[in-house]
Amino acid sequence: MIRETRDEEWDRLWAQSDAWERASSNQIELLSEEGDHSWDLIQHAGKIAEEDPAASFQLYLEAVDGGSAWSMEKVGWHYWTGTGVAADPDMALKYYHRAIGAGSWMATLYYARLLAELGHYDACESTLNDGVASGFIPAYFWLGWSRYTRSKTSLARRQVRPLMEHAAEEGHPMAKLFLARWMARGYFGFHNIPRGWVSVVRLAASSAAAERSTAPA
Repeated sequence: MIRETRDEEWDRLWAQSDAWERASSNQIELLSEEGDHSWDLIQHAGKIAEEDPAASFQLYLEAVDGGSAWSMEKVGWHYWTGTGVAADPDMALKYYHRAIGAGSWMATLYYARLLAELGHYDACESTLNDGVASGFIPAYFWLGWSRYTRSKTSLARRQVRPLMEHAAEEGHPMAKLFLARWMARGYFGFHNIPRGWVSVVRLAASSAAAERSTAPA
């Protein structure tokens, strides 16, 4: 077996975290409210996404015309990543904002993250604070992460620790991992270093096991 690279490991961990966030959001509820035509478009778009991302993008656009909140978020992702269409951050923000208005909590996260990427930190904070005020657990992690990445200092870690701890207590995978890593590096006191390393190893093993359990036979 070829050992995965550090980048591959991080990609896997972030993907698992994204899946956890989706499961903790209202994505299933939104899909259950889709009309028959929009549902058919969404299913078809998903099936051809890898082989023909441009055609998939057009199907999501058609579903957006029918008021599909799920598709608004997907169109935002296409514009953000430049998948099947030329990358356009402004258009991505527009569709994410529409998705938020249509009730998508996941769009709230992506909208805030893109705002931060573009340097609009106040708007990012405001968006994530709305999520925190509504009790949306992933917003706690991303608000803490956004603040920390702008200032990776001991003061920043202390300030965002309550946000990260709350997200971790509720099960957020990356919140648990970053708290464990900070502990292992001695940021929460030297006496907590062994406990931190044990947590890092356990979380890595649990993540790898979860990946194996979902891999095709």
